[in-house]
Amino acid sequence: MKRIFTVCTLLGLAALSLAQGIQGNVTLSGNATIVVTEHSVTLTWNASQGATAYNVYRGTIHGGPYTQLHAGITGTAYIDVQVTHNQTLYYVVTAVNGSQESGYSSESVAVIP
Repeated sequence: MKRIFTVCTLLGLAALSLAQGIQGNVTLSGNATIVVTEHSVTLTWNASQGATAYNVYRGTIHGGPYTQLHAGITGTAYIDVQVTHNQTLYYVVTAVNGSQESGYSSESVAVIP
């Protein structure tokens, strides 16, 4: 049986401290929701000028610390399949260009029932 939960997310537009060669902001975005389906959370974000890849981080406490989930993502979406029920998870994304990495994006939260 497939269960689909739509969970509100907090979307911020905080600016990043950017690495040299990376311009613009990484902002978690979407339709003001994160969709949780069969133990997964789908994240999307806007492209950052100068970025060649992105890294996704997750934490269990607002404001971090965060653990890197995946590095070198070339698109602007990521599906986290390592979630379970009754969790609140906090996500941030960074932009990467070569060995340079931007600061964290604004934080987005997923509440998994």
